[in-house]
Amino acid sequence: MSKVLVVDDEQAICWGITKVATNLGHEVQGAASAEEGLRLAATFQPDLIVLDVRLPGIDGITAVEQFRATAGDVPIIIITAFGDMETAVRAVRSGAFEYLLKPFDVADIRAAIVRALRETPTLAPIITPTSDPLQLVGHTPVMQELFKKIALVAATDTSVLVEGESGSGKELVARAIHQHSASAERPFVAVNVAALSPTLAESELFGHVAGAYTGAQRARDGLLVQANGGTLFLDEVADIPLPVQVKLLRAVEQGEVLPVGSDTPVKSRFRIIGASHRNLKERVHAGEFRHDLYFRLCAFEIVIPPLRDRAEDIPLLVHHFASRLAGSPRAFAEETLAELQRRPWHGNVRELRNAIEHAQVVARSGVVMPEHLPPPQPSFHGPGTAGGSHQQQLSEASYARAEELLSDPDATGQVYSRLLAEVERPLLVRAMKRFSNEYAPAARALGLHRTTLKKKLDDYHLGE
Repeated sequence: MSKVLVVDDEQAICWGITKVATNLGHEVQGAASAEEGLRLAATFQPDLIVLDVRLPGIDGITAVEQFRATAGDVPIIIITAFGDMETAVRAVRSGAFEYLLKPFDVADIRAAIVRALRETPTLAPIITPTSDPLQLVGHTPVMQELFKKIALVAATDTSVLVEGESGSGKELVARAIHQHSASAERPFVAVNVAALSPTLAESELFGHVAGAYTGAQRARDGLLVQANGGTLFLDEVADIPLPVQVKLLRAVEQGEVLPVGSDTPVKSRFRIIGASHRNLKERVHAGEFRHDLYFRLCAFEIVIPPLRDRAEDIPLLVHHFASRLAGSPRAFAEETLAELQRRPWHGNVRELRNAIEHAQVVARSGVVMPEHLPPPQPSFHGPGTAGGSHQQQLSEASYARAEELLSDPDATGQVYSRLLAEVERPLLVRAMKRFSNEYAPAARALGLHRTTLKKKLDDYHLGE
């Protein structure tokens, strides 16, 4: 049996965690403040501390060092309902064993307690960067989870693959990882691979010696050498020519860069962060991207949620952009914020920023109204992009159709069933056609019981 100290000023949370730990067979004591928790720790001597961030008096993360001085090097699970980038980084920097976001499932806290009492390593602390961190804005659960992932990987030198639609902030994520890492004072070298000439991409990345090719009058260090000791950010990494991919893989694994025209490698070690709005797995299957480089890049993967999946962050982003754009910040009417939250934002945060800038110019002074906004932009996603996948197209079409039905008074009370029927019917038709109208294989593929499939087909008048 171990001793667990729970420090949280929310009585329900404290009771719930106490119940979970007690059911696991541990002795538990609770405290409503860091000060009370420190007094208990001195005599209780816990084997594990579960610590909330926002507490009356001393906040949880500030109190971590005091808890360690009192209770020794015990694992500490930090929990918070207000996860942002700074909180996540401070939690990891403090050496917390785990960082959980409220609301969490009972299974999450149970698993964290079991692991903390079974394992001894804590999250590696990271060096405090000297420059101000770049700001990623959001308070939704998906953004809090993103902040946590950035904080975790920043404490290592692991390669990272950042995926997300155009305009979602892939370079901002890469810069945040770098600035919160131990190499924050070292170079951050960013290059958009799609902007490189295919014939000169190798020279740009690896450098060249004098006379390596026509026009190469002087030797030049490539971007991989310039990133030595720091971070190399390759935006649109899917566009790296296949022959260059082979050299890049060797450079990353061996820490050696071979300039064009040279037989002597140059030592250079760096963290590589790749980013793409394309589906790299599909590129691998198509033979357009090396599988070994893909696996080297995606040692740790971060997927940035599109803006439409975190519409609750839009008012916060509006204030963020309005306060930083040239001129006096404008007030935004409630109906304007509501309109901004309704839009699909195919261009994501970049498109939102442009819309805010446009609105502030048109409004000139006073309150920004919906008529000051630019018209919604269409989707520019083409084939082969993340936004152009069938899944994305279906998602966007579903958003649009749902909006139509919700705005139709005649559809009131039938929106769910009508939208479901519009999607379900073609799925059933296609499944039966694919399996030559055989119920059993079609039902297995769909994950339905055979009788359930037959009933659905009858409901849509699709039965034999």
